[in-house]
Amino acid sequence: MQHPQKLPFVKLVAYGMGTFGWSISINIVSVMLLYLYLPPNNSGMTNLVPQLVFFGVFNIIALVTASGRLFDAVVDPFIAGWSDRSQHRKGRRIPLMAFAVLPMLLFAILMFYPPFYTESKANLLWLGVIQVGYYFFFGLYVIPYNALISELGHYPKGTMHMSTAQSVGFIIGVVVSSSAPAIANLIHDSMPAITALKSNQYAIIGLNIFGALSMFIPVIFVDEKKYAKSGIATESVIESLKTALGNHNFRVFAFADAAYFMSIAIITSGLLYYVKAMLFLPEATGTLLMGLMVIITLAFYPIVNILEKSTSKKKMMVVAFFAMAFVFLSIFWLGHYPFSPMLQAVLLMVIFGIPDGFLGILPNTVVADIAEADAKATGQNKEGMYFGMRALFQKFGQTMGIMVFAMLTLYGKDPGHDDGLRMSGIVGAVLCFVAGLVYTRYKE
Repeated sequence: MQHPQKLPFVKLVAYGMGTFGWSISINIVSVMLLYLYLPPNNSGMTNLVPQLVFFGVFNIIALVTASGRLFDAVVDPFIAGWSDRSQHRKGRRIPLMAFAVLPMLLFAILMFYPPFYTESKANLLWLGVIQVGYYFFFGLYVIPYNALISELGHYPKGTMHMSTAQSVGFIIGVVVSSSAPAIANLIHDSMPAITALKSNQYAIIGLNIFGALSMFIPVIFVDEKKYAKSGIATESVIESLKTALGNHNFRVFAFADAAYFMSIAIITSGLLYYVKAMLFLPEATGTLLMGLMVIITLAFYPIVNILEKSTSKKKMMVVAFFAMAFVFLSIFWLGHYPFSPMLQAVLLMVIFGIPDGFLGILPNTVVADIAEADAKATGQNKEGMYFGMRALFQKFGQTMGIMVFAMLTLYGKDPGHDDGLRMSGIVGAVLCFVAGLVYTRYKE
């Protein structure tokens, strides 16, 4: 069998464009979904779903938004096993990715087009059903895509290069997705007859189409057969699951990762609320703030690559988790610091960008290391399963994070009544601290 070629830089950029595309899509969901269906009272929009509460804490929107991700989390290992065992003539990963893009785009748009534009229980049912389709096709693209980190990064420092390309794509995608409110404001200002809700929907459609086109770039320009280190996997899904969950290092990593992503989901869901209800800044300010955060994060990517040569990944990740806990704790006092709201927002993004530079790159390289060690020990190449299981834990964490934030809105999400928003910062800080403690158990 011919040895795979090293991925050229231009192909590395093409690979990163895939992350850029799906980052736009998933972050639009994270930032805009709750905001559109359950907006603050100074947004110019009305609630599209009722604030029904179960057992005093579980509001219905939290349960519905959780349904799609929980379904996706359960399906992810089966997608991973399917990809690992694929014998398609064009490779194990790229064909699945190509198939997923257009259905994912369709569901991504439909998610923001409920059947009724007033407060309605039917909108909850619509959202629950559409989410299932969206997250299935999202997993069908992302899990094979992530498995390519190890397979395309088969050369020295290859996984760091692949992970860096993916992280750059993701973080820039975050900025583009956060521009949705600014684009919506531009549409509304230029055409006042269009409502605030319609303006947001048009912005979301345009950004999702742009993201889908970007997701096609690695499908078209990266030849998996030429550049990827192919392998075999004959184990059943259940056997692969047992292997992954039986791996001590993977369990430690996955639980820490889940706690971290739960905190990220809480803060991401709250971003527009913090800007609008706590700092009294225009929603469009969020785009500028995310741009600043990206600049700081990207500035630290070369530092991470340099430090990785002399410092253990474990130490860097533990410190980054604890630093992120400090960042999230500072959210509790937003709006009460003795300087301008804009400066408060800027400082928050700057200090967030530093640990984010580490946690954007290192986790994927850790999973690739674990998968490579397992392949050497068992002779089974199960990269898809390990990245699929990481996605499962991530999504459980993200689901719980969205649910927790939605529940916290019951305790205040509006100007002058924002206790729930402030509590979200404390919860995020605790979760990051727990992630750091758990990761100290990793055996590097």
